[in-house]
Amino acid sequence: MNIIQLINKNKLNSICKNNNKFFTQLFLNNNNNSTISYTITNNYNNNNSSHFQNKNNIILINNNKNNNNYIKNFLTTTIKINNNNNNNNKNFKMEELIKLNFPKSVEEFKKQSEELMENYDKGLKEIIDIPKEKRTFANTFEATDKLDVKFRNIESSLTFLANASTDEKIRNVCNEVEASLSKYSIATSMREDLYQAYVDCCKQNNDFKDSNLSKEQLRYVSKTLEGFEKNGLQLPKEKREKLKEIMTKISDNCIKFSKNLADDKTKLSFTLEQLDGIPKETIESFEKDESKPGNYLISLKYPDVIPTMKYCTVAETRKAVEFANGSKCIKENTPILEETCKLRFEAAQILGFKDWASYKSNYLMVKSNDNIQSFEDRMRKLLTPHAVTEFERLKQLKKKIYLEKGGNPETYDDHYYSYDNSFYNNIMLVQDYQVDNNLVKEYFPFDVVIKGIFDCYQELLNVKFTEVPAYQSWHEEVKMYSCVDTADSNKLLGHFYIDLFPREGKYSHAAVWPLIPGYERADGEKQYPVAAMLCNFTKPTPTTPSLLTHDEVVTFFHEFGHVMHNMSTKVHYSMFSGTSVERDFVECPSQLFEFWCWNKDILVNKLSGHYKDNSNKLPIDLVERMIAAKNLNVAIFYLRQIQLALFDNAIHSNNPANFTNTADLYHRISVDVALNPNQKGTNPGCSFGHLLGGYDAQYYSYLYSECFSASIFEIFDKHGVMNKELGARLRNQVLAVGGSQPSSETIESFLGSRPNEAAFLKTIGL
Repeated sequence: MNIIQLINKNKLNSICKNNNKFFTQLFLNNNNNSTISYTITNNYNNNNSSHFQNKNNIILINNNKNNNNYIKNFLTTTIKINNNNNNNNKNFKMEELIKLNFPKSVEEFKKQSEELMENYDKGLKEIIDIPKEKRTFANTFEATDKLDVKFRNIESSLTFLANASTDEKIRNVCNEVEASLSKYSIATSMREDLYQAYVDCCKQNNDFKDSNLSKEQLRYVSKTLEGFEKNGLQLPKEKREKLKEIMTKISDNCIKFSKNLADDKTKLSFTLEQLDGIPKETIESFEKDESKPGNYLISLKYPDVIPTMKYCTVAETRKAVEFANGSKCIKENTPILEETCKLRFEAAQILGFKDWASYKSNYLMVKSNDNIQSFEDRMRKLLTPHAVTEFERLKQLKKKIYLEKGGNPETYDDHYYSYDNSFYNNIMLVQDYQVDNNLVKEYFPFDVVIKGIFDCYQELLNVKFTEVPAYQSWHEEVKMYSCVDTADSNKLLGHFYIDLFPREGKYSHAAVWPLIPGYERADGEKQYPVAAMLCNFTKPTPTTPSLLTHDEVVTFFHEFGHVMHNMSTKVHYSMFSGTSVERDFVECPSQLFEFWCWNKDILVNKLSGHYKDNSNKLPIDLVERMIAAKNLNVAIFYLRQIQLALFDNAIHSNNPANFTNTADLYHRISVDVALNPNQKGTNPGCSFGHLLGGYDAQYYSYLYSECFSASIFEIFDKHGVMNKELGARLRNQVLAVGGSQPSSETIESFLGSRPNEAAFLKTIGL
C-alpha cells in the first residue's frame, strides 16, 4: 500500500471554507497502481452540495453559510488497499485498522468497561469448558491470545485518555476504569480454573515436546504459564487470596500516584528581575500572573523548569524552583509510595522471594538482584573519581565568577548546591566549548527537526510516514501518521499519533503508549499496531516558532525509537508485539537512536535549519564543539542515574527501614552516591513516576541497556549510521521480533557475540 496525499491541508481548508457540515471523499492514485480512498464524514447532509474534482481526486462538499476555516473531528475514514503481492483488493474502514473508540461520556466509559469484563469472562468460560482430552494449542492458548487482543484494544480506548484528555472528568473516569480493569486483570491472572486449563492442555499434548509448534508458540506457552506462576498460582488458596488483596492495593496506589502527578498545578510567581538571565523568548512562553501584573508563573513542567535552572542568574529563584519540583506531590504521594514499598515486600515474601527487587529481576535479562547490585557497584566505583574531579572544577568556576563580580572572598559560601549544577554546567559549556544553547536552539525549529528525524528513520529503516486525518483525536494539536514498508511493496505497517506540547492535565514527561498491539497469525489474521507518543517540548511563542533544545531533539529521537519498535513488529501473537520485551532491554533501541543526534552530517544536513532561514544550517565549527562537549561532566550525570537506581533498589529491598522515611533515604543516597545532595525538606521520590509506573526495581535498566545500545552502535559507527543494509538488519533482527524470543538472543543475533560494557565506556570517554 502506498498512501500519498495529493491534496494538501491548505488546499483542502480553502476548498472547505464556509462549509461547516461536509462530506469529503478523496480518491488518491499513485504510480504503483495502489488505490487509497479516504472517506471522511462529519454530519453529512446531501442537500445543497457542490463538487470539486480533478483527475486525481473528487471532493463532495455540502455548502453551509457558517464559516469554518479548517477541517476537524473526522469521524470515519475508509482506506482501500491494493496489495501488490496478491492483487487482493480490500476496503478497510479506519475503525478496522485503528481499533480505538474513545467513549464520549463518563457513563459510556463505565458501561463499556463493565461490558468488556463480562465479554471476557464469557470468552474464558468457552476456553475453560473445553474437555481435557480435546485441548490443543489452538483452542486453548491461541484462543486466549485472540481474546486478549479484544480486551487490550478496548482497554486502551477506556484508559489512555487519563494521560491526554483536556477534560478532567474524562481523565478521572479513565483512572476509575483503569483501577477497575486492573483489579479484574489481577483476579483473572489468579484464576485456578483458567490456570488448570493451560496445565491440562500441556499434559494432554505431552508438554508439546513432540509437536510441530514454532519457537514463538512454545514461548507463548511458557510465558502464559509463567504469568500465572508470577501471580502465585502454585501457592495455597489462602496465600493466593492474600496476594490478590495486596496486588489490588498496589495497583490502586500506582494509579493514584500517577494521577496526582498529572493533576499537579503548582506554579511559582516571579518578577522579571528574579528571572534574570533566562532568554527573552523563553520568558515570553511563560504564563503571565494576572494577580501580580509584571510577574510570570513558572510551572513544574519541563519547558519551564529546565531553562530556569539552566539560565537564571538568581540563585534564590533556582533554589525555589528546585525545591518546589523536589517536593512535588510530597504530601499526597509520600504515604502512597511508602505503603506501596511495604506491600511489595510483603507480596515478594508470599511468592517466596527475598524482596521485590529479587522477584522482579528473576524474570529479566539480568536474572538476579545480586547481578543488579554488582553492576551498579562496578559502575559507581568507575565513575566516582571522575565525578569528584568534575565537581571540583564546577566549584572553582562558581567561586571564580563570584570573585569576578566583586564578591568578598572572606564571606564566600564554599558550597556547591544541587540547584547550582545545571547553571554552572551551562556556563562551563559556553566558556570552555563556546556552545551557547540559546544559539543552538535557533537552528532546531520544530518543523525542521520533525522532518529531519522522520527522514532519518524512513531512510534507515525503509519505511514511509504520511500524515492522515487524526482518527479519534483527543486534541487539536494531535497528529497522526501511517507507516508503510517501502522495502515490501509499500505494505501498511501501522499508525502512530504524536502529541508533543505541554498542557494542563497531560502526562508531564515523555513516553510512548503501545495502544494497539500488532500481529499476523499463520492463518492470515492480522492486526496493525497503533502507538501514541506524548512529549512536552518547548511551545511556540508570539514571536518565534517552537525552538527545540538539543536535549529535546535527543528526547524526540529516543521516544520515536519506541514508536518504530512498535511499528516494525512482525510477530504472530499480541503478547510479543513491539516493546513487549524484558524491561531491561526495552530502552536499548531508543538509546541506540540517540547516537544519531551526535553525528555531524545528521546534525547539519538533516536536523538543523535556522528558524529565520531553514537553508542556514548549524555551522560546522559549532557542531564540532557540541560533539567535543558531549561528555562534559558525564560522570556526574551517570552518578545521578546510579543514585536513582540505588534509591529504587533500596526501597524494594528487604530492609523495612527503607519503607518508612523515603525522604531521608533519598537524601542519604544523594550525598553518598551523587555527591550533590537534594535540598532538605524535599522528597524527589514522590514525583519519580517510574517507581509506580512500571519500572519498580528496574530503573537500573536505563544504564544496563546502554551497554547493549553502545555495542550495536559500534557496528553502525564502523559501517555508516545511514547504512541501509544495517538498518534493514536492525529492523528485522531487533525491532521486528519484539518479545517473541529472549532479548539476549535478539542482541546476540545482531552482534554475532555478547554485548560488553567496554563499548558503553568508550562512548562516554572513559
